[in-house]
Amino acid sequence: MSETESAYEQGYDSDSTLEIDVPRRYHKGGKGGRHVREEPTSLAHLQACPLAMNCFRYQSCFEYCEQISQIQHHRELVRLFVLHLQDGHVTLAGVNFTLSLEIIAQATGIPNVGEEWNKRQKLDIFHYEPYIKPRCMRHLTVVFPFRFLRDEYAPLMKLIIRYFTCEGRFSCLYSYHVRLLMHFTRVRMMNIPFFMCRNIERIVPLVQRKSSAHQHKRIYHYALIKIIVMHQLAQQGISWEDFISRDFFTVPQPPPEIVHDEGGPSHQFDIPEPEHVSAPSYVTYRKGHRALFASARRVLSPPRVEGVSLTSSAHRVLSPHQVEGVSPSSA
Repeated sequence: MSETESAYEQGYDSDSTLEIDVPRRYHKGGKGGRHVREEPTSLAHLQACPLAMNCFRYQSCFEYCEQISQIQHHRELVRLFVLHLQDGHVTLAGVNFTLSLEIIAQATGIPNVGEEWNKRQKLDIFHYEPYIKPRCMRHLTVVFPFRFLRDEYAPLMKLIIRYFTCEGRFSCLYSYHVRLLMHFTRVRMMNIPFFMCRNIERIVPLVQRKSSAHQHKRIYHYALIKIIVMHQLAQQGISWEDFISRDFFTVPQPPPEIVHDEGGPSHQFDIPEPEHVSAPSYVTYRKGHRALFASARRVLSPPRVEGVSLTSSAHRVLSPHQVEGVSPSSA
């Protein structure tokens, strides 16, 4: 078991995942050590978790998971895509590509709807309560150990990390992990294409500042980027075999000239400074959009779907006990 794996990780072998060992420096308040970035190459572990299957299908994300299981990763293509990406556009081997949440939605089939959320945003503390063990709530900070998570949500969280965040961090969780749980348990809608688009945009300056020998250590979303490329190749009538056989991918390419506008955004760390989570006395609504927030200190009831029944008002979040084939486990 690797340094970053929790007790829940022991059932996962490396045969069905693309593993990239990523050494990480210690962060204040977090946990240092080696990170293992794993992107699934089969549906085996997803199909073994009925709760995740139900959640991913309901939120129209299962098609994306199937794409990931069928795609063959191409590390050099992804490195060059990220390395040459500027302002959402990149040209590889004479072909123009665009990175946007609209393109990601089209390529993956994940709806471009919901609240736009990025990794640096924070949640009110009452949103954590359905997912965190009661005895751990008083110790909760922005960065908290994976073991604080209720046991019944651990398998779902592992799969969310492998398919949608891909950062390879299993020892600790952040507010955005809870936000993703809220989305998949039907508490509060989240725009998944926006989240993934911002993730890729955040790694671009990190990769472009590194030498070629160290660039892969900063890259994740290998499968997603290849899906984006293949989608746009199909739109332009270019076959994958013709594109990837071009000299651009076999002849060493000079590094692109990176131009930073004066006053432009500087590097931002992925890890927010840890602090205790506090709950403000108000809840915000997005003007012009349907309500995506709970209006009080509670969670919203999930819609009735096949195989899922509503729970009492005390716990109005989709739990594993509501999905056929899942046995309850203690929190």
